[in-house]
Amino acid sequence: MSELIRLRQLSVRAPDRVLVEAVDITVFGGQVTALCGPSGAGKSLTARACMGVVDVLPGLAGGSLHFPERGEQDWFAGVAADGARGHVRLARDTAALRGGYISYSPQAASSALNPGRTVGRQMEISVARRATPPKDLGATLRDLLHEVGLPGRAAASLPGELSGGQCQRAALAVAMASDPRVLIADEPETGLDPVLRRQIVELLLAVGKAHGCGILLISHHEDTVERIAEHVVRLEAPRGSKGAA
Repeated sequence: MSELIRLRQLSVRAPDRVLVEAVDITVFGGQVTALCGPSGAGKSLTARACMGVVDVLPGLAGGSLHFPERGEQDWFAGVAADGARGHVRLARDTAALRGGYISYSPQAASSALNPGRTVGRQMEISVARRATPPKDLGATLRDLLHEVGLPGRAAASLPGELSGGQCQRAALAVAMASDPRVLIADEPETGLDPVLRRQIVELLLAVGKAHGCGILLISHHEDTVERIAEHVVRLEAPRGSKGAA
């Protein structure tokens, strides 16, 4: 069971309050780590930190970030001490990892998909982040679409031509097209009815495990977390915090 992300003692602070304090997260290959907590607890801030993206305000106050399969470098080393320059350097140095080593799927498919590009074109852009290009791009796209329960012809569709559930499936296909080691799914159940919600989560789990990637699932649905997560990290909203997702 390989470690893919090791985040330790993450602390993120705004000038007037603490947003995230002493958070530890480990994401393992082929397993689901769930990140739970109420609105304002800093779930999205923590997920972004796992990708090496921390805004200057709020800023990184402490912690360490390792991607063990990529060596033992602490990507947070020196960032807090260097202020804005350190935060910019962190985002620049980890840019090559985002989309390839780590793929991120935001809360709504409408945010994940470009309305002006076909699903197939967006998948092609994601595939280009692979270390080794596929031998047959067309077959790769068709296989991915079939894997998420969409017909091959969906590649020619714009997101606006798909239903809400189909958009969720297409967003998953785009996220997985880069063949990531880690998939961060930010509340994939948002806006879905209970039946479709369960279908999308089960699909996410099946596809992620089929590819051997680790999943960091952000969710406030306790039934989902209890059903699928091997590891659970619970955040509490810091006293006096406002608006941290």
